[in-house]
Amino acid sequence: MPSTAVTVRVPATSANLGAGFDCLGLALDLFASITVKFGDTEQEPTNDVGEKMVLTAIRATYSRLDRTPPAGISASYGVSIPLGRGMGASAVARVAGALAANEFEGRPLSREECMAVAADLEGHGDNACPAMFGGVQVCVTDNGRYLHVPARFPADATIAILIPDHSMATKDARKVVPDSFSKEDAVHNVGRAALFVAALSAGRFDLLDAATDDRFHQRQRASLFPPLFDIFGVARAAGAHAAWLSGAGSCVAAFCSEESGRPVAAAMLQKLQESGMAGRTLVTRISRTGAEVARVELVED
Repeated sequence: MPSTAVTVRVPATSANLGAGFDCLGLALDLFASITVKFGDTEQEPTNDVGEKMVLTAIRATYSRLDRTPPAGISASYGVSIPLGRGMGASAVARVAGALAANEFEGRPLSREECMAVAADLEGHGDNACPAMFGGVQVCVTDNGRYLHVPARFPADATIAILIPDHSMATKDARKVVPDSFSKEDAVHNVGRAALFVAALSAGRFDLLDAATDDRFHQRQRASLFPPLFDIFGVARAAGAHAAWLSGAGSCVAAFCSEESGRPVAAAMLQKLQESGMAGRTLVTRISRTGAEVARVELVED
């Protein structure tokens, strides 16, 4: 019998945005296309990390539905969003799995509930939320719920991304973040995160550099990626309004004008290479759209 294939498009993301640790994120205009097949024939286990995360999200969705999944489920995760770079690859996989299972079952869950499945697996919603809904998102937890609101941003916002060849495991990047902070540091970050959202919505690009000044995680994570602050410096010198460690790293994202995007990307890559590391760059925009089911079709096993 034929299987049902559900293809989901999900944007890459950049989270934290400097001082907004675990609560701010944005969707990038860089989409992954993931296809999940649901059938009756049991599939061989996969060793692919991305596919495993898709399948884990599918099982979590069925658990939330209190339904038994089909005997045969497989995922195709041949995407260009690299794992372990801070571009939301794990959230992409988990959002895709939740949406695909929900679509196959006739959409019993809302998009909010599907996002919650992915965010629970992530441990926070800063990547899962913009991956699902697009744009710039503020996402917090409240008694087991995810509360989120989109933030306004200029249509011509350009994001330059430096993608080092080396990865930074999220578990390692989280280990260097302290369990507690001083009141002074907490006030500093709360104020900067609020300033980022307000400045972005007001088009006050001159405030974004101060708004991304973080005390919670970036200096600590620089111990795993020593050229981080030098890269921030050359990005600003080349015209970036602000630069930050994307998610847990190793990517660095910079908020730029349309004219400065490529010069900023080139400057960041040069500084990375001067430190003895290799990588690549891309220049993109903030995606206004989030994840979507692109196609549902019957296919032969």
